[in-house]
Amino acid sequence: MSEDKKLNMPQSLLLLLLIIGAVAVCIRLKTGGPMIGLFMSWIIIYLFCKVLRINYEHVVNGAYDAIRVVVPTLCLLMAIGVMIGTWLQSGTIATIIVGGLKLINPTWLLPLTLIFCAELSLVTGTSYGSVGSAGVAMMAIGNAMGIHPGMVAGAVICGAMFGDKLSPLSDTTNLAPAVAGSKLNDHVRSMLWTTLPTFVISLVLFVILGISQTSGNYETGNLLTYIDALQGEFKLGFITLLPAIAIIILLLCKVNSVVSLGLSAICAGAVSFFYQGATLQSIIRVAYNGYSTSIEEGILQTILNRGGMSSMLQYVAIICFAVGMGGMLDRLGVLGNLLNAIVNHINSDGSLIAASLLVGYVTSLISCSQPMSHVLTGNMMKPLFKSRKIAPEILSRTLEDAGTLSGPMIPWHGYCVYMSGTLGVAWSVFFPYLFLLYLTPLFSIFYGFTGISIRHTDGAQN
Repeated sequence: MSEDKKLNMPQSLLLLLLIIGAVAVCIRLKTGGPMIGLFMSWIIIYLFCKVLRINYEHVVNGAYDAIRVVVPTLCLLMAIGVMIGTWLQSGTIATIIVGGLKLINPTWLLPLTLIFCAELSLVTGTSYGSVGSAGVAMMAIGNAMGIHPGMVAGAVICGAMFGDKLSPLSDTTNLAPAVAGSKLNDHVRSMLWTTLPTFVISLVLFVILGISQTSGNYETGNLLTYIDALQGEFKLGFITLLPAIAIIILLLCKVNSVVSLGLSAICAGAVSFFYQGATLQSIIRVAYNGYSTSIEEGILQTILNRGGMSSMLQYVAIICFAVGMGGMLDRLGVLGNLLNAIVNHINSDGSLIAASLLVGYVTSLISCSQPMSHVLTGNMMKPLFKSRKIAPEILSRTLEDAGTLSGPMIPWHGYCVYMSGTLGVAWSVFFPYLFLLYLTPLFSIFYGFTGISIRHTDGAQN
């Protein structure tokens, strides 16, 4: 069996159809979610290799190499589960909810959530951290207020991705120009053209949604009942906010995200032990299994009965099987076949940018990894940008417009799985409200065909 043998285009399309079919059946039957379908993709690829006499060991090593890249994300997911559980037990979430219900007008929750998460992500350089801290808090407040959870999650994700995309501290903001060969400052300035207008539009849309959600037949529920119930189960006060303050300070100090989450969880455990009167055994149990409230109010049960490392294991499985599948498809040449078919239709600056965005989406769909999408797309499109004498910061901007922002829009992508698991909202519920994520590429295409903001290295024209 040959290690160099690749699939041709018809074989690649057949393999993709079988994999998509396996995942779709599992989702449609509402049994096991996409996990079993993604697991079956490994079996389908194995059978393909045997039938076509391709060395499966070489192919599956591609899966293991790809999974190694996302191990930090897997650790981060489990750390988020531990932190959410301990925050709930310590009264941190309860204090934030009570404060939010008293101070925030429900009409303005969505735009405030967008701005708050954007600022935190911009300062810390991590959308993971802002979603895991500010995002969790704003979701809890929104649920208690009766705001549509998909809208709140959409505002959280849009804000977090805006800050992450523009922050000089972000890994993707540094990786994209490194791959494209542009300077970091030029890259950030170029991204302002596509990201700032879409942020303003998103802000306006969330203001409109906030007004529409809190008008007409809107019912907040009995907020005083919620506040009394939370005050009855927890001791509230400034001390319960220490875990939230700790993680923000740690992220600002650029402490490793997993370590920051872990230290915040330990802080929450200490608050639970010394302030809430919890036992060490119950703290450890909550860290793994999540928190369970004695409150009988349905809304508060939805907010409080969650968290724990075990709650994230299903998302870890999805990422492992999805990313591993992407690594095997890359070894089989499936990705190369699809990308070559796209590249062959380029005849202008606009079509080049549109094709680069499409390639970015395809690599994200298959690899389920932002770094892999940037590297694969950048290496393939860089010579084409050079041949048309388009400045490298336009390529790096395009890599981010698709490769960075596509993650939360793809159900099996590591980014989307993280967002869904952390916020407790299904992809199908928050997808319609990811305004920033699907408007930004439209601006990028518009600029490509009109020539606005498209800089050429020697004055060449479209």
